[in-house]
Amino acid sequence: MMNRMKKHYYTLLACLLMLSLALTGCSQSVAKKGVYTAGTYTAQAMGFGGKVSVTMTFDANAITDVKIEGADETPEVGGKAIEEFPGLLMAAQSPSVDGVSGASFTSKAILAAAASCVAQAKGEDIDQKTAVADGTYSGEAPGFSWTGMIKADVTFKDNAITDIKIVEEQETYTGEIFYTVLDNYIPRVLKAQSLAVDGISGATISSNGVRGCVEQAIEAAGGKSSEWYSEVPKSTNIVKKEGYDVIVVGLGGSGITSFLSAAQAGAKVFGIETAAKLGGQSATTSGPMAINSKVKMDEEFGGKEYIDADALYKDWNNYCGADAKPEMIRMTIDESGETLDWMIQDWDFKFSPMSSFILSPYPDWMIWCYYGGETKNRFGTNKTYMFDNAVKKARDRNPAAEYMLELTAQELLKEGDKVVGVKAVYHDGTTYEIYGKTVILATGGFIGNADMMNEYLDGPTNTVAMTVDDGDGIKLGVSAGGALMNLDIPPMVHINQVANLIKNNDLDANGKQVLTSLAIATDALAVDGTGKLWNTKEEICLAPQYRYYNIYTAAQIEAIKTKGLTKVNKSMFMDQGGTVEAGQPIPNIEEILKVGTDYKNVLRAESIDDLAKAIGCDGATLKNSLNGAEGPYYAVICSGYAYATCGGLNVDADMNVLRADGSAIENLYAVGQDSMGVLFSSGIPYTSYGGQAHSWALTSGRLAGANAAKYALGK
Repeated sequence: MMNRMKKHYYTLLACLLMLSLALTGCSQSVAKKGVYTAGTYTAQAMGFGGKVSVTMTFDANAITDVKIEGADETPEVGGKAIEEFPGLLMAAQSPSVDGVSGASFTSKAILAAAASCVAQAKGEDIDQKTAVADGTYSGEAPGFSWTGMIKADVTFKDNAITDIKIVEEQETYTGEIFYTVLDNYIPRVLKAQSLAVDGISGATISSNGVRGCVEQAIEAAGGKSSEWYSEVPKSTNIVKKEGYDVIVVGLGGSGITSFLSAAQAGAKVFGIETAAKLGGQSATTSGPMAINSKVKMDEEFGGKEYIDADALYKDWNNYCGADAKPEMIRMTIDESGETLDWMIQDWDFKFSPMSSFILSPYPDWMIWCYYGGETKNRFGTNKTYMFDNAVKKARDRNPAAEYMLELTAQELLKEGDKVVGVKAVYHDGTTYEIYGKTVILATGGFIGNADMMNEYLDGPTNTVAMTVDDGDGIKLGVSAGGALMNLDIPPMVHINQVANLIKNNDLDANGKQVLTSLAIATDALAVDGTGKLWNTKEEICLAPQYRYYNIYTAAQIEAIKTKGLTKVNKSMFMDQGGTVEAGQPIPNIEEILKVGTDYKNVLRAESIDDLAKAIGCDGATLKNSLNGAEGPYYAVICSGYAYATCGGLNVDADMNVLRADGSAIENLYAVGQDSMGVLFSSGIPYTSYGGQAHSWALTSGRLAGANAAKYALGK
């Protein structure tokens, strides 16, 4: 019996040993094989401003490094997400982490790209999608509008998107731009079945809003939105177009008047426009300055001149100082009325009666007018139709006039030092080489170029502009030997608001109104970015980083909680609604400030040193400014919103780009914001008469088009 037991014991022991060895071998095999295939993997996804790239390095069992790039993301919000996510992903060893508050688009892009990197490292099929249920599902996401969100119904069938229908939107300020999203972005998403489709140039924020709606619908249908970012292939074709007299780079206001003028002179013209529509910022601005238009003098003033042009010239020239070019100021004043007449009589533009500008120091100077004849369309008022109609009229008169939208100039083509054309890329990747005798640069300045804003100004600013104005024209001019002129003129800022608009429902309209009131209040203790006291009645564009900080103590916040605001302030042009009244208690003020903190609109600090660190200023300077005010402190950020930059290339009266030695590049011209630095002086803000920038755009374009055609045709 005992021998049998021993025999069974040893048999069992042998089995256990064999099992142990097998398990050990299995474990060693897993360890050897690993979870990942070691290496470095990269993926991209669409963020708020453009593509976000994530690069992750793996060994056999772990994520060992994470790098994230997203140059087009907003520095204050998206940039913070880019800074924080490498640490979050490394700590979690997984893309299953929470997003960063206030940076939902950037967070989603990073997580989608990170999930793709992990899938690649695991050898998984990154194009395999989790099944979505058939049916129609809703999504809601912020677009460009600051008053409401975009809502969409998305229909799925057989694991494919079959329809995207916009059911509600508030994109009224840029309504004429939003239709480019409907007409271009949505069909491309449906065709590609991918959210990696590029946003529409000039409408990237609205494109983001639609994309956010689709992401939500995918999740609601049981899918994973991160799996819908399969790469969209780009064309590698090259197309040559030859024989043009005038090539116009940019078809906003200055480019269109260049196009019209050159076509009218009989030139063979080719226009290039990055956005998916004509008109650029000119189709959303109010109107131009015009001095002594004969049409307006006859209509409104019985033929009399209604402004003393000499007085305006003297005032403008004295304000600007030594760096401006007086002859260019004079030319702009004298030619502006003729430009308005030309647009009315030759191209059927309509303008309101002349008036003074709301911010003008001279209320009796009737030198500015609105665009008139606005029509209603599916997105509200429409000015674009006037630009569309004028270009159509030019092409009817001159069939040799052509243009392409969604085509972006990349470089000037040269033979030796001579400019002979433009190389450009279409939205689908096709390269176009366009050859011509002259080139007009009309790309709208550099408000959308973070590197140039950092180099020449106080860094990127919030905008109400189309950020396709990214300095391409200026860089092209420099590449041909052109000289720069006053790039450090502060950008045009007319609007103040919180630094990072809260467009979703994290705050209701009343909460947003309270936050705005605190940000733009003119009776609060305010400091600039250096910690010095700031006069809030000054031009905000003079403050470092185009912002200042209204500082409130805990005692003041408690008083607002129980007694309300002493004054309710609303942002001109960018009001987000709300029905808060002065003297009305605000019991949820701490919650409002907490959301403001999440969106980097509020800095909270217990001590002056902590507040100085948050602002990035000197503690002693800030302490002196606070003058004994006791903490805790709440610094609510007030930011300027800019229309455009002012400095650009140096030009002469023919609009030819000038070299550093003052000589003209005979067949290269620059108009609009690409050359407006000739009208102003280094470091001095844009004047407030009203409409000078738009007047310069229209007038410089008209003159350049005629001069380029004359040169090309040998007249």
